[in-house]
Amino acid sequence: MSYTSVEQVRQHLIIPYPIEDQITEQPVTLPETVYVRFFGGGLEATSVRVKAVRNLTPSRTAAVLAESTAVIASGPIVPDSVVVASDSSLGTVYVENVDYVVDYGGGRLSLKAGGCLTSGQTVTVWFLPYALYEDGRDYAVDVAGGRIRRLAGGTIAPGETVRLDYRPVFVSVADELLENAVALANGMVQTEVDTEREFEANPSLSAAATYRALEIVCRAAASRELASGNGADKVASVWMKLADDYSVRSDKLLTGFHPPVTSPRNPQRS
Repeated sequence: MSYTSVEQVRQHLIIPYPIEDQITEQPVTLPETVYVRFFGGGLEATSVRVKAVRNLTPSRTAAVLAESTAVIASGPIVPDSVVVASDSSLGTVYVENVDYVVDYGGGRLSLKAGGCLTSGQTVTVWFLPYALYEDGRDYAVDVAGGRIRRLAGGTIAPGETVRLDYRPVFVSVADELLENAVALANGMVQTEVDTEREFEANPSLSAAATYRALEIVCRAAASRELASGNGADKVASVWMKLADDYSVRSDKLLTGFHPPVTSPRNPQRS
């Protein structure tokens, strides 16, 4: 008996995550030493980079433009801070995205086809470098919960705004969990109100089974959050609230399929 399906349930579990594979330049203010949530999901553990501008004096370097790219900095560069000229006297100033392009995250400069720069040419480059903070010394990241906090004794000041780069982990509900939830929900609806299997195509029972499956999924998600040990009680409570809401919706739809119950009557003398 199938009142609902994995596809029907999955439609209700679409969560709006950012479409980017890599998030860059996200500002986060770190007060005291409490955790601050900056992303509503998990992160790749090695992808998090915390940076800030510590010096407003631009760095200057001479770069030889190779066929592919020229490394101009050992770390990330502040966006829109690069100036490229033919020499240190600014004899000819070149235009970004016309003559060259900049990989600000990687500190690299590349020629652009059709521009005025040529391979092998030496140019003078000015840029504003970011300072990188150190994980475990300046800050701590909860990669499972998308949270960060400054550490006492580190170089991040209370209330300082830092910039984050990170790669999100797009978490979805496993197919196995959905399949089990759908099977349980279909069985529960059949046992409760449709033992003769008369109403498989009924849209109300289909919705009821879908809500019942969602309730099961949400309770499983709450259990997962509580078991993670990452202080995710608030996240778990949200899942439980959703589960209770789906339970109420399912019960309301199933009420109309229960047989009417009359009050017990006093015995009649024959």
